[in-house]
Amino acid sequence: MYYLRMIKKHLALLIIALCTAVLANAQQEFDFNIFNGEGEIRSIYVQRHRINDKYTLNLDGGAYIGVGSNVWTRWGIRGNIQRKLSDKYSIDLGFMYNYVNYPDFTRQEFRPHQAFHINHLIFSSSALKHRFRLEERLFTHVHDDVLNFKIRFRYRISNQGRFNGRPITPKSFFYRTSAEFNFNIYNEADDVFWVRGRYCAGYGYQFSSKLSMDVNYNFEHNKIDRDIKHNTMHIFQITLRQTLYWQN
Repeated sequence: MYYLRMIKKHLALLIIALCTAVLANAQQEFDFNIFNGEGEIRSIYVQRHRINDKYTLNLDGGAYIGVGSNVWTRWGIRGNIQRKLSDKYSIDLGFMYNYVNYPDFTRQEFRPHQAFHINHLIFSSSALKHRFRLEERLFTHVHDDVLNFKIRFRYRISNQGRFNGRPITPKSFFYRTSAEFNFNIYNEADDVFWVRGRYCAGYGYQFSSKLSMDVNYNFEHNKIDRDIKHNTMHIFQITLRQTLYWQN
């Protein structure tokens, strides 16, 4: 059974790796020079409230600092309420607010979302997770009356676990991996449907049943116009995650 679990785990990682390689190749000629492209450093705090067996309240806030050719500073807060439908399915409704400073102007983003989650339990210690999210995005400029409205759809496939196949327990290290693809529903890009791909690899430590920390690297590519070459971005993120249980 141990070898079967390990085979399933490696197959799950292989699926994500193949998605990353094949889909990224569709928008070809990436520039992987990390020092000449766009970059971002993120520090995020996540708080998860386990209200009961059915409902979870998720909150997070963080700083998103542009580096390299990026010149913004973004502060964001987000929350959602998640409803567990079964061991496999769940839904959530949420909202994010972003305050972004550029050299010449300041912009606010108001972002409600609706999401559907599937946990594919292909081995006992962790799951292959699918997230389908629709986001409505309203942008306002602080110093004028400019308004922009956009809609995008995001699909993410992810997996988290230990390399030895055992469950994540206190005082253990774990890996994180994911691939996410964003699609233009309304006004996200000009004559482009697939607007963004983001591919993540990370490593974390579980301090206790209520506290963990992870460090992640994301490679991202974006395309906003059919006739304009895509741009790439390297994202480094450190996240502190805390879980609070309302019922003992």
